[in-house]
Amino acid sequence: MCTSLTLKTKDGHNIFGRTMDFAIQFNESVNIIPRNFVWSTEVDKKERKSKYATIGMAVVINNHPVLADGMNEKGLICATLYFPGFSQFEEKTVNNKENVPSYDFVFWVLSQFENLNQVKKALKNMSIVNKTLSILNFAPPLHWILTDRSGKSIVVEKTSRGLEIFDNPVGVMTNSPNFQWHLSNLRQYIGLRPKQFENAMWGDLELAAFSQGSGTFGLPGDFTPPSRFVRAAYLKNNIADTDNEIKGINGVFHILSNCEVPKGVVLKSDDLSDYTFYTSAMCSESGNYYYHTYENRQISVINLYNEDLDSNDIKEFPNIKKEFLNKIN
Repeated sequence: MCTSLTLKTKDGHNIFGRTMDFAIQFNESVNIIPRNFVWSTEVDKKERKSKYATIGMAVVINNHPVLADGMNEKGLICATLYFPGFSQFEEKTVNNKENVPSYDFVFWVLSQFENLNQVKKALKNMSIVNKTLSILNFAPPLHWILTDRSGKSIVVEKTSRGLEIFDNPVGVMTNSPNFQWHLSNLRQYIGLRPKQFENAMWGDLELAAFSQGSGTFGLPGDFTPPSRFVRAAYLKNNIADTDNEIKGINGVFHILSNCEVPKGVVLKSDDLSDYTFYTSAMCSESGNYYYHTYENRQISVINLYNEDLDSNDIKEFPNIKKEFLNKIN
């Protein structure tokens, strides 16, 4: 479970935000991976060198960053979302292709490419391999949303139909089912609007709406992926006061707060609680990575460009999980 969206501010800043919803935390933290960082995947052991420095939420396993989301120094952004029941990866490496396990897709993209056009071209020669992630003990079923400084967005899915790249006209993504289904499902909500409905006469009875918000009647409020997709798409399409980066970030966090899952309200079959353990947002132009955790609602921000991007080591910024209160008296 996750919700993600893009947002362009009036002054041209391109922002991406996402919730991370899962039943298990992994001691994740914000990390900056420098240029020229040497790494390899578990499927081919081939050494790769990062062209671009990257900031993102990650778990670092034996000096290998596994990114859930992130942004590189060129403003390319990528995030992974759960895609159970639909993802289908290759069981073996494919000759003459770039073979990457699903959990390394985000870092592979961000470490190698500047923009969406480069990613689209590279995906023609790329194979996503079914490989177990050690901290999960299974291969995570995933799909991905990407954006860059153009403000455009794409979704990448590997299913039984092959590796597909979709232009994302609404700039929103959640989980299963597939992306095209979500776009078609939006047609059911064509009547939603911010404005109040006008009074209507039924016979001799004049009907007036209860208070405000009648135009949003029917907006789904549950936590299923289709409902969160509709909710995020509607809110993004109508949110106001997004003049600059700070106001845009504020807007993204407000939208995502409508999709965040509190502990205990969504239980899996094993009674573990799926909940939003962090929410993040990032700006392509400024290099700012913003986030708050479930335990600490204060927004923290880390800037990619304030660090040495030619360092030899990954730099970790441990997540702040203690609530900070602004005590007035």
